[in-house]
Amino acid sequence: MEARTVRVRPDASDDFLIVEAHVLKVHADPRIVVPGTQHIDPALWSPLIYNFRHYFGLGPELGQSFRSQTPRPGR
Repeated sequence: MEARTVRVRPDASDDFLIVEAHVLKVHADPRIVVPGTQHIDPALWSPLIYNFRHYFGLGPELGQSFRSQTPRPGR
């Protein structure tokens, strides 16, 4: 993502900064974009997640939010 910083402020404890950003552009590999849309197909995207010094992948889809607007082939 390309983003522009909108605001930077310390947290209440002054231990870290909170950065608010406006996303200008998203760069995505065309192989994971739903054809004819600007949506990422979550079934084709496999992010690597770093959590407390360990790396994780995603498990199988368990469902979707009522807010999901991502068209899915075959559904």
